[in-house]
This record gives sequence, C-alpha cells and structure tokens, in this order.
Amino acid sequence: MIATFLTYLFANYPVGGQRLQTKDKITVVERLKGYINSIVEVHLMDEQVITGRLVQVDEDLLNIFLEDCTDLSGKVSPAAVIMGASISHINIVSLPACESLDDKVYDLISKNGEMTVNEIAKILNAKPSSVSSALRRLKRNGMLPGTRRNLHQP
Repeated sequence: MIATFLTYLFANYPVGGQRLQTKDKITVVERLKGYINSIVEVHLMDEQVITGRLVQVDEDLLNIFLEDCTDLSGKVSPAAVIMGASISHINIVSLPACESLDDKVYDLISKNGEMTVNEIAKILNAKPSSVSSALRRLKRNGMLPGTRRNLHQP
C-alpha cells in the first residue's frame, strides 16, 4: 500500500528530467519525510535499483540521501546521494521502528549537548513544549548526560 502510493506519486508527478510545480514538490517531499529511516528501493530512470535506509530528502531538487546502500549487482556502500532527476519511483521496503520522542531527544543531546529546546524541536518536527517535557522525563530518570544550561526555551 505504501510503496504503491509512492510509485503513484512519482508516476503522476514525474521527477526525471522535469521540474515539479511547488505544490507537487511539497507533496512529494512531505510524504517522503514521513518515511525517514525506512528501508527503501530507489528505482532509477536507467533501470538501476539502489536499496538503503532513507536519511534525508532535499526539498529543492528532490535528491535522496541513503545510508547502508546496496545496488542490483550487490555492491555495498555506506552512503549514496541519488539525484532527484534520475529517480523513476521509490518503494518502501520496511518502515522504521517507532522511536519515542524521549529516545530521539536523548540521541540528539548525546551528540550535541549545546542544542536549545527550539533547535531540537525543529530537527524532530515537534513542539518545543513536547521537547521540554521529554527533557524533564529524561532528567527525572537520570538519563541526561549532565546538566545543560542551553536547554531552556529562549
């Protein structure tokens, strides 16, 4: 069902060699962003297929960023950037494991403890109040890697 939708999306709003209208591009980008961390098969115009974990979608050119990639010949690479103009369609192979907001916040804070609540909220596409609540829960459970003075809302 999901894969069929994205195939339909690319078939009706072809990317290869054509410029999408802004509203169509927003539809494609927003749908794809919902599948970040999913395993995807990216079918290219030249009939190549690259499978990997969707990491990011470029909003301007519809470039797709994948990690842990494998192509049809079995060649493995740690990452790939696939140009939007070369994409025929995308199939979703598996959905990402659901990760709680607390887990996502913890991962970000572990990597960069100087981030503000608003920065975290923007990255996670969450409300700052939800991020603040997650931080309080993490702190209460002793999970925060030290006290960070920048974690308050400005």
